Amino acid sequence: MKKIKSYNIIIPSLLLLFSSCSKDFLKEDPKSSLTPETFYKTSNDLNMAAIALYTQVNGAFNQSAGFSTLWGGDDMTVARAGNKISYSDFDTYQATSSNDRMTNWWSYFYSTIKSSNALINNYTNATEASEADRNHAAGQAYFFRALSYFFLTRTWGEVPLITDNTVDYNRAKATPSDIYTLIVADLQKAETMLPDAWDGTKRQNGVDIPPTAGSAKALLANVYLTMAGWPLKQTDKYALAAAKAKEVIDNKATWGYDLTTNYADLWKKEGKFNHETVFGCYYNVNVSGWAWENYNMLTPNAYAPDDEGGWGDGYGEINFYKKFPPGPRKEATYQSVYYINNDPTKAVDWTGTMRKHPYFFKFRDDDAFNQSNHVNNNWIGSHTVPVIRYAEVLLTYAEAQAMSAAPDATAYNAINLVRNRAGLSNLVAGLSQSAFRDSVIAERGWEFAGAEPAGRWYDLIRTETVSKANSDRDASEEPLKNIPDDAAHTFYWAPIPIGDQQLNPNL
Repeated sequence: MKKIKSYNIIIPSLLLLFSSCSKDFLKEDPKSSLTPETFYKTSNDLNMAAIALYTQVNGAFNQSAGFSTLWGGDDMTVARAGNKISYSDFDTYQATSSNDRMTNWWSYFYSTIKSSNALINNYTNATEASEADRNHAAGQAYFFRALSYFFLTRTWGEVPLITDNTVDYNRAKATPSDIYTLIVADLQKAETMLPDAWDGTKRQNGVDIPPTAGSAKALLANVYLTMAGWPLKQTDKYALAAAKAKEVIDNKATWGYDLTTNYADLWKKEGKFNHETVFGCYYNVNVSGWAWENYNMLTPNAYAPDDEGGWGDGYGEINFYKKFPPGPRKEATYQSVYYINNDPTKAVDWTGTMRKHPYFFKFRDDDAFNQSNHVNNNWIGSHTVPVIRYAEVLLTYAEAQAMSAAPDATAYNAINLVRNRAGLSNLVAGLSQSAFRDSVIAERGWEFAGAEPAGRWYDLIRTETVSKANSDRDASEEPLKNIPDDAAHTFYWAPIPIGDQQLNPNL
C-alpha cells in the first residue's frame, strides 16, 4: 500500500503540543514524542481524533474524481475530450490502472481506514475520558471504517483488508466475503456505541452532523441488501436488510428522519441542513484560509454545461432521461433551460446545447450561483453531499421485504412514499416478487440519478444488469470500447491503481 495521510495523529499532536506550555515548562513531558498508543488520554484527545476523520471523508465526496468509477451506469455520460477522458474511460469500459481520477476515492478511503484503525485500537487508553465519550469516539471510527470498506469493495472488489497500521507491502487482497464480515461487525458495534443525537456544534439547525445510531443502522440495512446480491448472493440477508431498515423507519422520530416535502428542496442552498439526510458531508466555503476538504467542488461548476461556463464533468444519458418519469423530481434533477453564454435572451432546451445532452441540476444552486443568468461566481461551494438519504432507507426496505417474503402492504407503502413525493401515482398493485424488485431498482435509479453516493452503478452491479442496462444506449452517445458481460461480470470492478500495484506485487 502507498503511504497515506494520518490526520488523526498529526493534527491533534500539533494542537496538543502548542497547548502544553505552562509555568512547569522545564518538566519533561512524554507527549513530545507522541504515538498512537500514547496519544489518547482525555475526551478532548478522542474528539480531535474523531473530527479528523471528517476531513478525509469530506475529501472523498467533495469532487467528481472518485464518482468517475460510477460512470459505467446508464444514467451518466461525458464528452470524451480533454481532462474528461478519465471519466469517459469508465463510461465506455476502458479504464486502466493508470486512471488518475479513481485514486481520489482509493486514497481518501484508505486514509480514513488508517485513522479509524488508530482510534479503534487505542481509544480504551483514554482513561481520563468518560465511558460515553470513549464509546462515541470509537463508534464514529467503526462507522467510517465500515463506510470506507463498503465503497472500496463495491468499487474494486478484492482489496487489502487492514485493521492495523503496520506497513506491509506484501499484503494480500481480501475477498469481498471477508470484507463484508468486517463491515457488518463494525456497524453492529457502531449502532450500539453511537448516540441517538449529538449536542453543541455537532448539531446544526436541528440536524446531527456526525453519524448517529440511526446512521449506522441505515448503512447496515444497505450493506445487508448489497450482500444479498452479486457477488456474495447471500439471499438470507434480504430479511436482515428488511428488519434493519424497518427499525429505522419505525423509530425515525428518534433521529428526526423523514422525506422532505418537496424533492427540489434537497438541492436548494437553503436545504443545506435537512431531515432527509441520514448521514451527509457538510461543507463551508466561508472557512478562512485554504482547506481543500472544507469546500464542495461538485457545486456549482462541475456539472454545469460548457455553454454556461461550466466544467461539464458529466451529464445525463439521453435514453435514461427519456425514460425518467415526468414530474417535480425530474424537474429538480435536470436543468430545463440553458442560457447560451449566460445570456437569458438565448434560452434553449438541452437539445440546443453544445453537447446536446440534459445536464443535472443537483448541486448547482449554491451561494455562488446566479439564478438570473446561470453565472457561477465561484468554483467551490457549501452544498451538502447526502451520503445516505431517508429515501434510500425506504427503498431498501421495500426491496428487501419483497425479496425476503412478498411485496406486502408495508413494502408498497415504502416505495409509494418515494413515488408520491416525486409526483407519481402509487405503484401498480399485485406485482410479482421479481416485478416489484425491478420497480424498486428503477425507482432508485431515478431518485439518485447523477453524482450521488447511492449510485445507480452499484444497483446494476448487485443485480447483474450492467450489460442489460447499457444495451439501451442512444446511438449518439460515445460508443462503448468494450461490452460488459453480466454472466462473466467483466468490467464490473475498477482496476487497482498502478501506484499501489508497483508497491505491492500482491495487488
